[in-house]
Amino acid sequence: MLDRSTNIGLFSGFSLIILAIVLQGSIGAFASGSSFVIVAGGVIAATMVNYSFEDIKGSFITIRRMMGAKSVDLRTDMELMRMFARRVRMEGLLILDEEIKHVKDDFLKNGLQLAVDGFQKESLNNILKDEIQSKKRQLTISVKVLDSMSEYAPAFGMIGTVIGMILMLQNISDPESLGAGLSVALITTLYGTILANMLLGPLAGKLEYLSKMDLNRKEMFRVGILSMIEGENPRIMEKKMLIHVDPKHRAEYLKYHEELPIRNDRDQKIYQQWIEFQNAEWQKLNESLEMETG
Repeated sequence: MLDRSTNIGLFSGFSLIILAIVLQGSIGAFASGSSFVIVAGGVIAATMVNYSFEDIKGSFITIRRMMGAKSVDLRTDMELMRMFARRVRMEGLLILDEEIKHVKDDFLKNGLQLAVDGFQKESLNNILKDEIQSKKRQLTISVKVLDSMSEYAPAFGMIGTVIGMILMLQNISDPESLGAGLSVALITTLYGTILANMLLGPLAGKLEYLSKMDLNRKEMFRVGILSMIEGENPRIMEKKMLIHVDPKHRAEYLKYHEELPIRNDRDQKIYQQWIEFQNAEWQKLNESLEMETG
């Protein structure tokens, strides 16, 4: 399932196109099975020529996973890692052994498990970096697949138009068939243009944006995990991780904690709720903590 903004954008775009058609004519006049087959079939065929079957299959799995992923708030991740770091500093890494199974993010879960298993900093850093690079390559291929498909669509629309024009000129002696033939020929170009600019191109851009966000989050987790292994003060870990948070959210996070009264029970309350709130918005987590305090 796509996220809310993508759904709203696709719905709005296609609705405007359909509305423009309905206001001036009939939607049935723009329906053509042969045009759709030429464009959709051509795009699929060209993509299969350009990429291996494994790349295409992996790309669509990645696209489905990334497009359906819930948005995350890095400030909530900061609270979680800060809580973990303080527990590790007081009781050691083994304290996380029972908590790891409840972590939803696979990268963080794997990294923490390797840390608990006793991997040294250098070895663990190399493993995490390799995992990030592997994910980056996979995401790059997925974006390229969508970009390629968006480039093929208008071209096959033109191919369909040329085919339609040739077939139309074969019946040039029949004036009545000229208008209908020209209409079908142009519909193929319309299909290719809509497919490229309303669906494939925007989805490629959205996937690229989500990919950068996902990789940035993994880098932040990597920094936090390595900091815990070194036994650094949680405040030092926090400052290192904050580099990966955008300036606006970083300022809000710092201001909130500067103005927050010192309460020794706050970490305990986060610990009691983190499983439920680990992917929630930071504001919701704070509201829940404040309600309990109140």
